[in-house]
Amino acid sequence: MTTLNTPITDITKSPCIDFMFAYADHDLNKMMSLCDTDGEVWFKSLGEAGRGTIGELGKTIWTMLIDSFPNIENTVHAAIAEEDGTIRCQVLIEGTQAKDFADVPNQGQRFSSDHIFIFRLNEQGLIEQIHIEWNHADFKKQLGA
Repeated sequence: MTTLNTPITDITKSPCIDFMFAYADHDLNKMMSLCDTDGEVWFKSLGEAGRGTIGELGKTIWTMLIDSFPNIENTVHAAIAEEDGTIRCQVLIEGTQAKDFADVPNQGQRFSSDHIFIFRLNEQGLIEQIHIEWNHADFKKQLGA
């Protein structure tokens, strides 16, 4: 994995913020255009089953989320450049379930969940790593599962 050798600035945070805006707009093509699709995504709250490539597992899960929660939205509360070259975004994700999602049957419930997205960019300025954490038990509880 390569990392940027230049200091992290607001400009280098931009792909991460653009990714979150594209997610809020339900624009999967834009989300993927900001990423190295062979890069790593890890939905850490799902354990090792949540680890894969951005272009396969990431795109699949985000597609399912947008389909199952058609009004899904996110609010970025902070985007912080860390000394190790990562960008940490504190995000509130909310939506109302309209279809079954994975092992969560649709009961029409709404969820509101704090998430942490940790991004790393490659030399080309593409997102090459995304680690995401949230309270999965609380997410399921809010949806009635």
